[in-house]
Amino acid sequence: MRSGTSFFNRSYSLHLLRRFWPLWVLWLTALLLLGPALLASAPPENFDAYSSWITNLDRSVLESGRILAFLAFFMGPAVAMAMLSHLYSPRACGMVCALPMKRETVYRTAVLTGLVPLLLADGLVFLLLLLHYGRRGADTGCLLAWLAMTALSNTAFFGMACFCGLLTGNVLILPAVYAVLGCTAAIVEATVRSLLGALVYGYSWDKLLFSGLSPILHMTDGLTVRAEYPAGYADAVPGVQPVYHMQGLGYLAAIAAAGLGLAALGLLLLRRRQMETAGEIVAVPVLRPVFRVCMAIGCALVGAAVANEALLGVLLYGRALAAALAVTLCVCAFVGFFAAQMLMKKTLRVFGGGWKQLGIICACLVLMVVLAKADVFGYETRVPAADEIACVHLNNAELYEPESIALGCETHRALIENKARDEGASRLRSMTLNVDYTLKNGEHFTRLYRVCADESLESDPTASIMRWQALSNCPEAILQRAGARRAVTAEKVRYASVAVRRPADDPRYGWTGEARYGWTGEDLYLTPEQAESLWHEGILPDAREGNIARWFAFGGDQQRREGTNVSINIEREQEPLPTPDGLSWYYDADAYLFLDVLESSANTRRWLQQNLGVVPENQYALEQASEGSPYKQ
Repeated sequence: MRSGTSFFNRSYSLHLLRRFWPLWVLWLTALLLLGPALLASAPPENFDAYSSWITNLDRSVLESGRILAFLAFFMGPAVAMAMLSHLYSPRACGMVCALPMKRETVYRTAVLTGLVPLLLADGLVFLLLLLHYGRRGADTGCLLAWLAMTALSNTAFFGMACFCGLLTGNVLILPAVYAVLGCTAAIVEATVRSLLGALVYGYSWDKLLFSGLSPILHMTDGLTVRAEYPAGYADAVPGVQPVYHMQGLGYLAAIAAAGLGLAALGLLLLRRRQMETAGEIVAVPVLRPVFRVCMAIGCALVGAAVANEALLGVLLYGRALAAALAVTLCVCAFVGFFAAQMLMKKTLRVFGGGWKQLGIICACLVLMVVLAKADVFGYETRVPAADEIACVHLNNAELYEPESIALGCETHRALIENKARDEGASRLRSMTLNVDYTLKNGEHFTRLYRVCADESLESDPTASIMRWQALSNCPEAILQRAGARRAVTAEKVRYASVAVRRPADDPRYGWTGEARYGWTGEDLYLTPEQAESLWHEGILPDAREGNIARWFAFGGDQQRREGTNVSINIEREQEPLPTPDGLSWYYDADAYLFLDVLESSANTRRWLQQNLGVVPENQYALEQASEGSPYKQ
């Protein structure tokens, strides 16, 4: 053998290759199955045009690379467990230490022996794809992206697994530590936000800020195949094929660099690692207190979040919920702390010490609950000034007018004032309201409230749900829902109809069609010219008066008493809308109008009667007259 100061030992590398060659064969098989074999399953004969086959080929190449990047997350620890297997058995560790090599040489040899065959397999399959599909017109950029995804993911996850392998002396603990390292940031943030949602009234969040520190979870949304059309829009032009590209390669490169950095850091840990720790749960003595603390805090957060979602958040609210969560955090911290002690000491007799450290952990957790519930930072009562707001977003409208924005701020303050009533709203009789402002500086200000939604509140204008209904029915919101942002013109109308719903047992009508729940109906189709006339002469005037396109918080008596048995459906051609992130997909919400005619919709009712002979009837009266109505009193 070479001297102990060599960087790489060829004999030891060949020994590892002879022992664990099936691992690399398994990866090569996966590459072939998700590379050439998958692409060959869709030959050109299956497509109408050769260009369509090329486009599908490019997309399939990128999709297969994405799948392989996720498989690399599982391949990394498998290879690391094999390459570092001598660290987990006292006998094997003693034999390797007896070799005329420094431990650094052994580690570098093991890391390179594990990584290089993976990268060689990636390169080999890439050459096969390039030779077979590249010369047939496949986008070379897509093939290079495929190579980048497989090589970078192998480097990232194998490097992370090697670092985790040096933290423990137990081969079965390695994948557990690896999985925790790959998901901890996202899980901790999600559980903390979940608890804040239970403790802080109105707390809102929509995405994890630190998901990038949890690679496998971040890749789920961050590593995606995107399509771009030459016109910059969706497939609005027949025969135009998209160009596919991969989003997230920069992130893969970053975690690959992090994987190499962690593998190098593992070399520093190895120099301080005591070889007699082979078989121990935590192989680095200085990390044992850290392991106890992390286990205690992790179990506390996860346990409390699960208990809140499953039981506590349903039964309790306010201070009672805060007290229950504080107790749950302490109990789960106790379980996690002493479970870590048992794993490290390999005995159940671990209750003789550590109580002071556990007490500090529990005190910090309880303090977190107290500070959140007391709202020491003023989160619950903060409302932006009206002159700072550019837009108020509702579920069914966007408000830009100063009067509408002022009403939105007033409604928001009312939600805060009604905290005592709404905080204890049962999930069975509650509604979630999302307050979302876009500020003039470009930032978003959001709050999420669960408010009481009992139908007995329909007559209480001060109730949160009724204030929200009033905001949703302000003039600007009604005009938007009635399609005022884009006029209905005959040349843009694709489909229009008027639906009439009547009781099947009404003797005035001779319909014998299939009735559902005692009701039947018919659709009267409109010409584009009729749709334009109906909108200009009926719908728009009623919307300006607030007598159509109203939103009702409850499908109860108020909606049934104000509603009729007639609804209008108008579908216009979708306008090509460019998307800010360059995606090809879009949805033109203004292209669709679906409106219920109300008793007060005088202009629309007049148009329907004069042009179609349809006389809208009160829905509540029809239900009371129908034997099959579930609302008959």
